Amino acid sequence: MRYSRNNRRTTHRFEIVIKWHTSELSELSELKTRKPQKEKIQTTMSGQQQQQQQQQQQQQQQNNNNNNLGYKEFVCNEVTNNRTNETTKMIIKEFRKIGHGAFGTVVQAYIAKVNLGTGELAKTNNITDSGNSNNSLDNENGSTPLQWRGPFAIKKVPAQTEYKSRELDILRVTDHPNIVKLEYYFNYPLPTVVESSAGQHASNNMQNFNQQNTHNVPRTVTKSILFQHLAMECLPETLQLEIQRYTSNKLQLPLKHIKLYTYQLARGMLYLHSFGICHRDIKPSNILVDPNLGILKICDFGSAKKLEINQPSISYICSRFYRAPELILGNTCYTTQIDIWGLGCCFGEMLIGRAIFQGEQPLLQLKEIAKLLGPPDKKFIFFSNPSYDGPLFSKPLFKGSSLERFQKYFGHAGVEGIDLMMKILKYEPEKRISPRRIMAHPFFDELRQELYFFPRGHSQQKKLPELFNFSQYELEVIGNMYSAIVPAN
Repeated sequence: MRYSRNNRRTTHRFEIVIKWHTSELSELSELKTRKPQKEKIQTTMSGQQQQQQQQQQQQQQQNNNNNNLGYKEFVCNEVTNNRTNETTKMIIKEFRKIGHGAFGTVVQAYIAKVNLGTGELAKTNNITDSGNSNNSLDNENGSTPLQWRGPFAIKKVPAQTEYKSRELDILRVTDHPNIVKLEYYFNYPLPTVVESSAGQHASNNMQNFNQQNTHNVPRTVTKSILFQHLAMECLPETLQLEIQRYTSNKLQLPLKHIKLYTYQLARGMLYLHSFGICHRDIKPSNILVDPNLGILKICDFGSAKKLEINQPSISYICSRFYRAPELILGNTCYTTQIDIWGLGCCFGEMLIGRAIFQGEQPLLQLKEIAKLLGPPDKKFIFFSNPSYDGPLFSKPLFKGSSLERFQKYFGHAGVEGIDLMMKILKYEPEKRISPRRIMAHPFFDELRQELYFFPRGHSQQKKLPELFNFSQYELEVIGNMYSAIVPAN
């Protein structure tokens, strides 16, 4: 079907999503030049109207400057401070994308309060993503400059209207050194590109076009969708990236670093599991680290859930390489011990520089596990899922003992490291070692006896982060394991 020139012009009226990258600004400018010019209307304006128009033009010019620098600035009327529960009007300045996935995107940003006296945006001077939270911007009227806070990592996900966001609920109540902290949260609409089939009128501008399009050809249109924004503390990188830095240079992550990160991961899990909260997606890319300080924090609680006894949950959860055996078999009444399996997978990945179980398909993941642990027991399979009818891998896939396999792959972890690994990676979840017993394991005695470590790329030692600054609540959870975890002196 052919369209007339007038019909083709209507396609230029579609709303355009502006991606905040400097490489796309030229395309936007070109599209603007194609739009028909509106006739100028001569009006008589008062001095106040002229001033308002001038301020709008200055603000538009400032926004254009911001775009040229590659970041986006906007105002949200209701931003809630998670520490004080105070809700106020704030400016958000996004600098760069630092993560993305099926859940949405994560950007690095700074946040500042709007001058409530004028309600005006600030005049922007140069701000870098150096982490300096004391940058200030002078207002047009010379009032108190804005104090920028950050940087923060803002996670954007579509706002869930049918039920409350579990991630927000969990992050609002958690407060632990090894759990990422939520600082602010708010909802804000974002233009989103979606597909629209023929006959669906996504906007009034598309009505004529759709009526003449008799073919069921999907087209992309733009809709304003409400997104939930979670502003969290920002750490330099993920554990996955830290592992890759060493393996790409054919190096091994220092054993002391592995001990440092594994201990903190177990400590964070002890806190979460004491509330019945199961992360359900423990993997290196969901763990933040600061290699310069030796700090680790668990992040991305998009899959997290507070598990209830005898209440079923979806079994198709966790990324495949880190999925516990009972999940592979289809168990829906699992426990927080699936996180312990993920911890063991992260521990092993730090030791050998790659994921230790890399099944090409979900069911073949069980085969990869059997290559290290040996064939799973039939009782374990039955109690995990009596209806399971997949491959059992009941025949041994290697010669020798399972201990010899662990020694072959994780030998440089030493006797204590291998012992800990074998106590974590168990088929039966009830046999896996608990977080507090992981923390008390002799593998971490070096952290109890020494105070310093060498950060990556440093020739000078730095003091270890606080590892034993337990809160009163943590002490109650640790209980009689305190003497085995905390240094004697």
